[in-house]
Amino acid sequence: MRQPLLALLAILAVLSLLWPRATVMPLSSYDQRFYLGIAYDLRQHGTFTDGFSYAGGGPATLRPPGMRFTPLYPAFLATAASFDPGLRRGIACVEATAGRDPGCPLAAPVARGAQFLMLLAFYWLLWIAIAGAMGSRRAGWIGLGTGLLAAPLLLLSVNTLMTETLTLVLSAAACTLAASAVRQPAATAWRTWLATGIALGLAILSRPAFLYLLYASLGCASLLLIRRPANRPAIARGVAAFATGAAMPVLPWVLRNAIVLHRAALSFGYASHTLVQRIAFDAMTPREYGLSFVCWLPDGSGLGRLIAGRHACDRFGWDEHADSFYSIGNGALMRQTLAAAGGWPHHMNYLVHHYLLAEPLRHLLVTIPLALRGLYVDHWWGALLAPFSLWAMLRAWRDRSSAASAWPVLLLSMPPWFLLVFNAAVAVNQPRYNLLLVLPFALAAALAVERRLPRHGGATLPPAVS
Repeated sequence: MRQPLLALLAILAVLSLLWPRATVMPLSSYDQRFYLGIAYDLRQHGTFTDGFSYAGGGPATLRPPGMRFTPLYPAFLATAASFDPGLRRGIACVEATAGRDPGCPLAAPVARGAQFLMLLAFYWLLWIAIAGAMGSRRAGWIGLGTGLLAAPLLLLSVNTLMTETLTLVLSAAACTLAASAVRQPAATAWRTWLATGIALGLAILSRPAFLYLLYASLGCASLLLIRRPANRPAIARGVAAFATGAAMPVLPWVLRNAIVLHRAALSFGYASHTLVQRIAFDAMTPREYGLSFVCWLPDGSGLGRLIAGRHACDRFGWDEHADSFYSIGNGALMRQTLAAAGGWPHHMNYLVHHYLLAEPLRHLLVTIPLALRGLYVDHWWGALLAPFSLWAMLRAWRDRSSAASAWPVLLLSMPPWFLLVFNAAVAVNQPRYNLLLVLPFALAAALAVERRLPRHGGATLPPAVS
């Protein structure tokens, strides 16, 4: 236990040194008002609603139950506010001003303190995951040191009252547990697969995109069942435990939605809302498509202006320009498609049939620069490590039948990369959606360095079980 404790203390020291320097954004920034509004209704009326942003009204409004957002993060904020008068004042101000006042009280020591501990847990899981996957604690330290270079960025998420930090630690726990499960004897691994499913299920309750990671994981597991008949009983036990674990936190929420709102689903409305914002980018001209690769580089707007003129990158921004793709998707295209579809219940089907299936190649091509945009976690840090991570993942895929260490590397790498591409296909992708990439990026750095060092130089863990 000495080295894990040392790792924990080292992480605590680094994060404690950096945290006071991290910016605290106004509660009116980004999507914080969505979650704070739901937390207000949860505290005042004990009801999960769609919040003032989508259900309207003011502080005295008794809003109906809703399911536009998943419940875990609003519940976290409501619980934190029970112990935190500063956060209660901030939530009340956001509710009273419809989230438009940048001067709302910022104090939220309980919520941000809890998110700090979540980030501490994430980095500890990163150390454990890399050390375990490579059978070397030295590799764990190399990966941890590399990952901590991104700590200033992740601490911004700690100070922002949105889902990023919670989903980061839950998804990292799922990846770490999965990488551990494949190194365990088949007779006992089902317990770890059950825990893996629970962690992923909680991540799904924080951000619905993780539901598609569950679908992809079960699809891959089904292929393994077909292709590996000799291992079929062990694989089936693991898959059953994993699926059961994921269902445990998710099904109660789906049942609530079925009973209260007559819709047996995880959420309603927000998926098509984000998809239409994404579809707006498919209207790029060939010139704009080429510019997107430049403008979405880390600090690429300046380079884009230098190459193509002062306003070259304006359309790739947010709502600061009325003709930006985001503004169009969030405004005119949203209204047009909602009217044509006949409302939210039919919006997703309308978008799929009239846009995605109508021009799949165009959508696929635009997904490429949007994936690159989300890849640049912590600017050039992510841009530099991404090729190493992709190489490590592809090499592990090649060696998956012969090397026991290949599967842990794959299970730490493939989920973040899958989510990167998925986010680029269905949303206006950005680095904060892809913070989990810190894990495979740090792993890739550890692999690259560890293979060039003498084997006897690091304390080793027990070898992987094939």
